[in-house]
Order: sequence, then C-alpha cells, then structure tokens
Amino acid sequence: MPIMEEKILFIDPQKIDLTGFELKGRILDIGGGGEGIIGQFKGDQVIAIDPKESELKEAIPGDYLKIIMDAKDLKFLDETFDTTTAFFTLMYIPLSDHETVFKEIYRVTKKGGEFVLWDFKIPNRDISDKEFYGLYLKVKIEEKEISTGYATKWNKEQDLEYYINLGNSIGFKSAETKVIDEIFYIRFQRS
Repeated sequence: MPIMEEKILFIDPQKIDLTGFELKGRILDIGGGGEGIIGQFKGDQVIAIDPKESELKEAIPGDYLKIIMDAKDLKFLDETFDTTTAFFTLMYIPLSDHETVFKEIYRVTKKGGEFVLWDFKIPNRDISDKEFYGLYLKVKIEEKEISTGYATKWNKEQDLEYYINLGNSIGFKSAETKVIDEIFYIRFQRS
C-alpha cells in the first residue's frame, strides 16, 4: 500500500553520479529490488536479494540474478562475494537487526573485499504530523538518469557515524566515506 505523501517529510532532492564508481568482482546487493540500481549499474556481476518478491519483480529487468532472501540469514557460503552493497536499504531494516545483518555481510564478503553502503541521515523525529522520512533521488549512470524516491517509517535515527561505528564493531574498516548534502556512502574493507 503506497504511503500518502502528506505523511512524509521529504528532504531536498538529492543526486548521485555512479559513473566511474568502482565495484569489483561478484557483487551481492542487499535490498536489490525496487529500481535495482546496482543491478542496472553492474549487470551480470550482481546477485540482488530482497525479502519481498514484489520488490524483485518491480526491478528493471537486466542481466543480474534476483533471489528472495532475508539479509539476516544469507544462504551463501562464507567469503563468497568480492563486494557487498546496500543502496538505500538499511533504513528499511529495524535497528535491532542491523548488527545481525552486518555480521552476515561480513561473513559472506571475501577477505580483502568491500561492503559499500549508501544511505541518508535520519534525524530525531520532532514533527508529530509526519510519520515517514524520505527523499527523492536522481541517480546518474553514464548517460542514463534514474529518478526514484525512498521513505521509511520515522521511528529511528541514523547517520554516517552510526554506520561507521557499527561496521568497525563487526570487524570492517572504513576505507572511504563521503557526505553529499544529506546523503552519504561508506566503503568498508573486510579484514
């Protein structure tokens, strides 16, 4: 069921240019349904998982594999993927499950591999008439521009520091971070 827009506090529209952004080897994309941005970007290098079949069916058809799977219980062998990604996905996973998800990502990512996540800052909820927090996003990949949007229940806070601390506590090392307006990405290295 769609969320009524009047219940969402949207931040200013955001832009990401993935042109030339490096993601190596076999890629596991956590939450790869919806627009399937990473699948569109890296094609047959990608295995996209999502717990909702409807999200995977909605994703743009492409040369990547789509599997119904929960990130809390990844059905892959240890050290299977060179890169794991989460493109505006973690906001939909309850904070109480984040540690479990990060441990699973760490387990299936190869030593020396990377976990790359994109998300946006969600502040403390101080507006009582808005139940959701969201953004509109334009994603550029070469000459293609994809317009999308994300909104999540406004019952949590998250920011760059939260994810860096969580990743470090699991054993990842943050190799690169970047904040662009209200969005951010972190490139973690697995030891």
